[in-house]
Amino acid sequence: MKKAALMLVSISILAACGKDADHPARTKDWYVQHDKERLARVSECKNDAAQKVTPDCQNALDADAQVYVFGK
Repeated sequence: MKKAALMLVSISILAACGKDADHPARTKDWYVQHDKERLARVSECKNDAAQKVTPDCQNALDADAQVYVFGK
């Protein structure tokens, strides 16, 4: 039981360290409306696998795909 609790605390701390302070999380809709920022963020996300899995990158990539397929 103690090992499980210690593991949970360790994972929580590591997850908090993974937050990207340089890029506040934006919504997919925000990225759809802001082309310049979306394109810059998509470029950063595609260049760094560690960032690519963050919620902000997923929103930027999803918005980029939406704009590409459906337009604005």
